[in-house]
Amino acid sequence: MPTTSNPSSKSSSKISTIIRTVIAVISGILLVWSVINVRVTEGTFVGIAGFGAIIAVCVFQRPFFRAVKFLWSKIPLRIIMLVFGTVIALLAGMCVYFTVNMIIRAEVPVDEPKAVIVLGCQVKGEEPSAMLKSRMNAALDIVYGKDPEVLVIVCGGQGAGEDISEAEAMRRYFIEKGISEELIIAEDSSTSTEENIKNASEILSERGISDGIVLVTNEFHQYRAYVFAERYGISAGAHSARTYPLNLLNYWLREWAGLFYQLIG
Repeated sequence: MPTTSNPSSKSSSKISTIIRTVIAVISGILLVWSVINVRVTEGTFVGIAGFGAIIAVCVFQRPFFRAVKFLWSKIPLRIIMLVFGTVIALLAGMCVYFTVNMIIRAEVPVDEPKAVIVLGCQVKGEEPSAMLKSRMNAALDIVYGKDPEVLVIVCGGQGAGEDISEAEAMRRYFIEKGISEELIIAEDSSTSTEENIKNASEILSERGISDGIVLVTNEFHQYRAYVFAERYGISAGAHSARTYPLNLLNYWLREWAGLFYQLIG
């Protein structure tokens, strides 16, 4: 008796193939984006590992599911798979949570700014990096020509390859742009985002400023800065410098790692 094909089965198989192809193509685009990033960061390796794994599963679907089926048949391995799957699901959920908050915190306007906190970034010798310049220019959007005048707190110590502190590089830049030296306070002892915020909070307390505060950093970095600000009693808005598109994915992925570390730290 001749066998007849099941139209429903064929349709499901076709839909499955289309979905896998779309996922593989999107992952491939993201993989290329992370690889061609002009500045290699930890996010580059996260992107290569993550997107590469997704593509591999899509391409080698049948061997992958045969292996899963075999492992599932062994009780001890099944338990390990359940634990591993739970961990992966939790991590994925946290990444979604981080991403939503990173987007929300990228821009939080303040009607009457009294002080801006400009978070530090790399200095090359005595020259601010492109990213640090973008942060300073974003801060100028807020402070330039404002009446009453806005206090500018520039944060960042001196790191490897830096001939001056990040705070000093910013202080010079703002003076060159016409900001009064009396309005600039250089916090030049911090070496991390948390220390930037902690030391800035002490300066604000000394000046009696508790509102009208704006955090200035890149969009991917704002949420982590906000979490530290809340920890040290700073209620702040946010104004973001825009990251160069080729760099954005890698810094975004690296920021996930920073947020996980902050969560468990």
